[in-house]
Amino acid sequence: MVLELLSTIALDGAGAKAKKNSDKKKLKEAEGDPEKYNQIVEDIERRKKNGDKFVLYLCGIFLVYLILVRVDW
Repeated sequence: MVLELLSTIALDGAGAKAKKNSDKKKLKEAEGDPEKYNQIVEDIERRKKNGDKFVLYLCGIFLVYLILVRVDW
């Protein structure tokens, strides 16, 4: 189970790096168009917020799992 979690985290990190490079390329292409540039920046910020929420939910689920495993019913 631990290896599955670590592999998932590694794949997510690789995907995030690819997306970051893609975003940089899009921002560079949109330098002349302020409206498009602002839209890309908003998308990046929204994605970061969603990612932070996802990490918090995963941590919460993991803590609940740890508590349930340790409790003798």
